[in-house]
Parts: sequence; C-alpha cells; structure tokens
Amino acid sequence: MLQPWPDVERERLASFRVFDVDRVRRTSPRTGKDLDFYIIETFDWVNVVALTDAQEIVLVRQFRHGTGRFTLEAPGGVIDEGEAPEEAAARELREESGFEACELRRLGIVNPNPAIFSNNCTTYLATGCHRVSGVSPDPGEDLEVVTLDRAGLKRAVLAGEVNHALVLAAFAWLEFSDEPHTLIPDAPNAPNASKD
Repeated sequence: MLQPWPDVERERLASFRVFDVDRVRRTSPRTGKDLDFYIIETFDWVNVVALTDAQEIVLVRQFRHGTGRFTLEAPGGVIDEGEAPEEAAARELREESGFEACELRRLGIVNPNPAIFSNNCTTYLATGCHRVSGVSPDPGEDLEVVTLDRAGLKRAVLAGEVNHALVLAAFAWLEFSDEPHTLIPDAPNAPNASKD
C-alpha cells in the first residue's frame, strides 16, 4: 500500500507577488531516502461558468503574459485573503465581465498541477446572469467580454481559442454534473434535447 512522503525540511527559496517557491525535502517511504522537491505555493483560484437566461456562455478575452497570446476564458481569478470561494466567484464575474448571477452553485474543485502546485481551483456555475456594469480590470489585464452559444463555444474550443486547461476543466465539471445545463449541443442533459 502506498504511503505519504513525510516532510523532513522546508525552505522558502523565492517570493514573488503571485507565488512563492519552496524546496521541500521528503523521505520516500519505500526506499527511506530523502529527496528534494520544488513546490509553487500560490493562492487558490475560482472559475465561473456563467450562463445567461438565453443560455449564452459569458467569456472574457484577454492577453496572457505567460504565452504572449490572447485567450478566451471563463471569468475567474484569485480568492482574496479572508474571502469565501463563492464570494470570489461573484466578485470575479462582476469585475471581469460586468455580469451578476441570480444563482451560484459550486460544481467542483481541481488541483492545477499536483506535481508542483499546492493550490486548488474551484468552479462555480452562475445562472441567470445579466449585465449590471462595465468591466473593472486589474492593472495588469485588459478584458473584452464575449458571449457565445453552445455551438460557438464548441468551435472556439476546437479552434484552440479556448485553451486554458483550468477553463476546460470548468466546462468539464458542468458536463459531468447533474445540472440541467450542458455546453455540448444535443447531449442527453442539454436543455431541449430529445429524450428517446
């Protein structure tokens, strides 16, 4: 049976605005040897799959500095210190898109990359979304709000325009949930899908 690897030592190697890098020495329960691992400590995140009453998906287009390219994403971002994940989801939806939801429901949680990241990303479904304001981007972002129907989202995913892994995971949470909403046209749980 597999056993967890106990910590022997932890050292902070670097601290930046959005993450810290730690060296963690752990002992292999199988071999008894100590090995060093490098962990990125960062904030937990939220993503919001936002649907309007017309079943359009609210997305944001933004320039991503890691890739140097534009991407089309679900609204989302960092959970601020002392903030509940649901509060962060509502705030990020409003700031990034200018939309508010009638209802927010947690769909699931993923770890962005458990090999090196310590944080989680929680996905929320926001229904009954309606525009209440303009966008309020952070200083390091410029945002364009885009709404797509299901067919448009599918085309954007297949064309590689939606390629953020955590955003695709957010859409997967919706597909795998028991919610009566789906992003795949003609899926068995799609609204107005034929029930044979």
